[in-house]
Amino acid sequence: MMLSNDSSRRKSKKKKDFVKDVGKDYQIPPAVLLLQCYIYIAEGLMMRFIQHFELLQKACLPDHASYFSFRETTAHARFSTLSEYNCFKDAHRMAKELRGNFANDPDRMAELRRIEQVAEHNCVALNLLCRLGTLEPSLKISFEFIHHPHFAVAAVKRS
Repeated sequence: MMLSNDSSRRKSKKKKDFVKDVGKDYQIPPAVLLLQCYIYIAEGLMMRFIQHFELLQKACLPDHASYFSFRETTAHARFSTLSEYNCFKDAHRMAKELRGNFANDPDRMAELRRIEQVAEHNCVALNLLCRLGTLEPSLKISFEFIHHPHFAVAAVKRS
């Protein structure tokens, strides 16, 4: 009886230690972190698209509006540029961190590189717009799919 009692104590202790060890060593799988990169990039791009097209979602058949009227109404539909910037920065950082986890998978490594390029170029474009946007009215923004087939890069050019 003492032997069985002693072994049950050892088993319960092992179970408790196992639970503690699992809690300490838990890491988010790299595939989940890659999905989080996608989420950050999509969220950053979504904010910019909503900013440009929010009024179209509300409109049935709009009355004729002058350019100045349109500009005035869209001026209030703003997202925090800091939030957009943080989404792209987080995606870039996370993609860099994930490189080691996918070192043996060339397809995933190429995907991570494309994500880094999209995030980096969108950060640069956002910085440029924040610094020169109001001072340089000739700046034109377009979206191009040059680095990734699903995530656009904002291209800022003078007209």
